[in-house]
Amino acid sequence: MGKKTLCTAAALIICMAGLSARELAFHVVQHNGSLETVSEQTLMIEDIVLDYFFNRGDIVTNEPAEAVKADGDAASYKKAFSDAADGGAAYFIQLRLYYVAETSSDPASIALSNIDHVTWTVTEVQSGKKIADMKGRPGKAAEGQDETEGVKSYAADIADAIQKVLNEKA
Repeated sequence: MGKKTLCTAAALIICMAGLSARELAFHVVQHNGSLETVSEQTLMIEDIVLDYFFNRGDIVTNEPAEAVKADGDAASYKKAFSDAADGGAAYFIQLRLYYVAETSSDPASIALSNIDHVTWTVTEVQSGKKIADMKGRPGKAAEGQDETEGVKSYAADIADAIQKVLNEKA
């Protein structure tokens, strides 16, 4: 009897943990006048943000990161949001990375100085209401960090800010 009770309790805990997981859909958009393909840095930021939420137990999906022209934002947002709704996500998060064209023409380059600023929106999928529209600018890499570590740290800071918004909504 003791084993059955223990197994039942464990199964219940696992089910409850699954019920509390948020379903998040992400889309990362790169704005860089000198690149028409998604850079390694954009993909690195996307990976860190997605991993952050996945490792917290959230159900995470994403549209592939894409490089768009400034006038392509609305269409890109609309398509990705529609896919998030079709997929049953509770929240849609879009990150828009704006690069300094003069310093970021190499798609393999990874440096905080490549980024001018980042904006992100968090939208409740069911209502379509934007619950956050934020903007950030990276500083310099911390002392002792190389550029790659600085970019990873900045991506984690973005994820922390998104997490804070989602926690306030819960």
